[in-house]
Amino acid sequence: MKNALVCLLLAAAATGCHKNTTDTPPSNPVHKGWVVTTIAGDGTEGSSDGPVKLAKFHAPIDVAVAADGTVYVADYLSHRIRRITNGQVSTLAGSDSTGIVDGRGGLARFRNPYRITTDPNGNVFVLDEVDARIRKITPAGDVTVYAGVAQPGFLDGPAANAQFLINAGGLAADKAGNIYVGDTFNGRIRAVSLAGTVTTVAGDGTVGLLNGGAKTAKFRYATSVACDADGNLYVADAGNFYVRQITPIGLVAVMAGSGVRGYVDGVSIQVQFDQMDDMVADSKGNVFVIDDNRIRRVTPQGAVTTIAGADAGYADGDGATARFRNPGGLGIDAQDNIYVADINNNRIRKISFVR
Repeated sequence: MKNALVCLLLAAAATGCHKNTTDTPPSNPVHKGWVVTTIAGDGTEGSSDGPVKLAKFHAPIDVAVAADGTVYVADYLSHRIRRITNGQVSTLAGSDSTGIVDGRGGLARFRNPYRITTDPNGNVFVLDEVDARIRKITPAGDVTVYAGVAQPGFLDGPAANAQFLINAGGLAADKAGNIYVGDTFNGRIRAVSLAGTVTTVAGDGTVGLLNGGAKTAKFRYATSVACDADGNLYVADAGNFYVRQITPIGLVAVMAGSGVRGYVDGVSIQVQFDQMDDMVADSKGNVFVIDDNRIRRVTPQGAVTTIAGADAGYADGDGATARFRNPGGLGIDAQDNIYVADINNNRIRKISFVR
């Protein structure tokens, strides 16, 4: 879970919805393998903007890709939302000063931003670890509260009055601009509509494991959400060690996993997950999920493979030899390339398909 993952870090130092909002499908070549590269960050702690190879991040914890290809980063310990475009890293909003303050660019304040997503208009949405609200950043850098109030709790209804709990583990936007929240400790998956209404998509608020109708389903620490072009919503149910699916008609089922903690690739109930975190879905309905220091793929049929990573470390290269050190968040672009916020390596990585 993200809060435990961050503690370790500090001790050491939807309608097609996912973290990109394009709806133009890529071609469908035969993939021969996976390759990992570093796209930004020199590996040292800091908050320096500039050319991607010289820029510094301080515990980048999540990443999202806008429709125009701009990569956004939730830079956790620099309390900023950073932007990568045209070979340059810049700050969209935030500064060294911490807090929950709206405003433009450097006048805005964040306190450990750790979940982000983008909508089709280039707006960025942010969850702070210690704040119960969803905040919105326009392309010009204007920061406002989008949904929720400061007091943590649970309440559906108008976005201005709705309540969420802190440490919500998932955030995603669909191509229409609806926002989905994995409200982890409320035991629910929530949605914020374009009309500004918050509703519960699935979960009855009690901890457990129950499939079936979305309103009576139970989750145990749902840490992230994603959905495919057909409107299926996916949940990393970290406490139950399952990837679960919510269909457009509101049925909850297990997509992959045995319910046993471990690390085993395979098909459906053979599979074991260990420390699931953020996830994204591609244009073909595959789901990619962080599992400890690995990135794993779940096909629509429930087959699970590790596409990159193994033990903790830092190495670019093919998927089998690439290494991550505490990856925290995933993004995906229009070509189905995956982006990784590699927290303890202070770098942004990219996983591409070899054709």
